[in-house]
Amino acid sequence: MKSDQPPPEPVDPVRYVSEEQVRARALAEVLRDQAERAEATLEAEERRDQRARVDPPPPPPVAAEAQSLRLNVFLQSQAIEAYRLERGRLPFVLQEAGPPFRGMEYRRFDSRSYEVEGRSDRVILRYHSDQPSMEFVGAAAALLATGDGETTGNAP
Repeated sequence: MKSDQPPPEPVDPVRYVSEEQVRARALAEVLRDQAERAEATLEAEERRDQRARVDPPPPPPVAAEAQSLRLNVFLQSQAIEAYRLERGRLPFVLQEAGPPFRGMEYRRFDSRSYEVEGRSDRVILRYHSDQPSMEFVGAAAALLATGDGETTGNAP
């Protein structure tokens, strides 16, 4: 049985090897170029990130954090007092008096007394309703001064 197709051409080993080597070199060069481009892109992104990176401000001194928390606890207690004046009773949960400040906890002891505890990262303060609010606020009361030099008082 004879076939109409001519026999396959013999492979020239020198030509075959060199074509294979050329292809391998070309592939290696493409891969090296891609790796260099990827590395250059990463370096550019890192430089851009370093320029864009802003160091966070240092935390406030503990005294300033305590003063800020003291004001928040005071304001939270004033929201509770306003609720008591409006409804004639203390709220059962803090959310009844409006949205609470972050870090606040409320404990109702009876129909007239409660405690508000404020927590920040480094400070914990407790205000009990038996304590005069301006005494609790202390030096931070200067921040509560009205236009005529008077400060706000404790709600009944």
